[in-house]
Amino acid sequence: MSGVRKCMVMSPAWRSLALSRAFTTTAASHQVAAAEQRTSEPKPASEIPGPRSYPFIGTFFSMILNKSFANNKIHIYFRKMVEEHGPIIKMEVPFNPPMVCITDPNEVEAFIRDTMDNPVRHVLESFKKIRQEDADNYFENKTGLLTENGQEWWRVRSRVQSSMLRVKEVVAYLPVMDQISLEFMDRIASLQSQYGEMPSDFLNEMYKWALESVGSVALNRRLGCLDPNIAPDSEPIRMIKLVNELFTSLVDVEISLHIWKLFPTPAFRKLRKTHQEFLKIADKNIRETEAALLAQEPSDDRELTLMEGLLLKPGLSRKDVVTLILDMLFAGVDTTSHSLSFALYLLARHPEVQTRLQEEVDTVLGDHKGPLTYQHLAKFHYLKAVVKESMRVIPSVMAFARILEKDRVISGYLIPKGWSVMIYSMQMGLDESLFPRANEFVPERWLRDRPLGPIHPYSTAPFGAGKRMCIGRRIAEQEMYTFLARVMQRFTVDYKYEDIELIFRLVLNSERPLKFSFTERR
Repeated sequence: MSGVRKCMVMSPAWRSLALSRAFTTTAASHQVAAAEQRTSEPKPASEIPGPRSYPFIGTFFSMILNKSFANNKIHIYFRKMVEEHGPIIKMEVPFNPPMVCITDPNEVEAFIRDTMDNPVRHVLESFKKIRQEDADNYFENKTGLLTENGQEWWRVRSRVQSSMLRVKEVVAYLPVMDQISLEFMDRIASLQSQYGEMPSDFLNEMYKWALESVGSVALNRRLGCLDPNIAPDSEPIRMIKLVNELFTSLVDVEISLHIWKLFPTPAFRKLRKTHQEFLKIADKNIRETEAALLAQEPSDDRELTLMEGLLLKPGLSRKDVVTLILDMLFAGVDTTSHSLSFALYLLARHPEVQTRLQEEVDTVLGDHKGPLTYQHLAKFHYLKAVVKESMRVIPSVMAFARILEKDRVISGYLIPKGWSVMIYSMQMGLDESLFPRANEFVPERWLRDRPLGPIHPYSTAPFGAGKRMCIGRRIAEQEMYTFLARVMQRFTVDYKYEDIELIFRLVLNSERPLKFSFTERR
């Protein structure tokens, strides 16, 4: 990533204390200013700065004429708008509600708390439309957590979140996640031996690991993604290709004029076709898992799988559970793959950080030969700091949004009901006033003593925030911790090419091949 510099030696204690006091003073003054703005007479939303707006087409014309605007570089455009107009900007695009983008963590915190009871998300409307108009009525007019709001969303969310977010439930899958990561380490060693570095399509290998990992949880069985002889036309490989096509098509449809709401455009038809193909394969796998579970002998000693527990949950229908599993398979491939790829890249670029992480892994695991345990994960303090810092410097998700259900004052402006509010967390993560040495990769900042000063809890949000926080967060974190522990235990990673550049496909991705080199440590 251009502008990401090497980590410097940690500052002396007196300098850290000075930074801490300065940051605390700045944060306190921002809180006071924000509180004063919310209590004083607000300004109308029409006065919010932003790109020039025109009748009927809003800011769309200004956007497409801007040299920094491109569908696959939308994160660059938004960053330039924030730099030009400040911590709150207004955007208006036809067929969408007006939107404000905010980058003040105090305003973000107040906004999340204000909307905690009923967080209405700006959903993937094209996805929802496809599921609502499904000719076979597969979804029974209930389109799932990704696309629902209000009572229907909360009906499902309130019943599944204990199974998805409770540590005890997720840790049950640690042994199989660890086994998958160990097998993938062998795959890395084989590729290194064969090519002398990772091939240009190494990200596809990461996708295989990710689908195998999330499949072990969602479907409670192995899919065979890591078989070195897996056929290109096999179901797992087709699923991965379809997920990639879904993300690409969603960008083409959602980051455009929404005329597909009036009639099916070619991009919308392609998205619908891809969704139908993915649904067909995923549903087949879900039915196979159901059949295998039903064929098992009842046992009081056996722990229920995630799918079994959800199917037995009062208030959830089979189709509720099937839709959740489907979305886990769809959303669990790109996100963790890209997050870990960025972490590997940053570790390769900062060998002193990599060395410290390897030392922690060696200390925690020692001569342990068995699978990773929850006790091991609990001791990986620096590893968790590396993950947090990586997701701050190069996040896979740039922002999240909410729709206002009533008028609210944000940054001194009265935002009308029905407007969309986008929290641009990517920009906050690189804000020097929030993160001293913001362009550097310094995992130490996340350690308990906070050597670079306190960190605002809403200054970065890679999994969203509040009640609509990503339902798969605990699963994704456990996958990442397990993967990094095993790769650092066995290899030293290097990257000898140009800095990566990011492209936007709903999640951020590297535009350049991730041709890492992995050297065996022992």
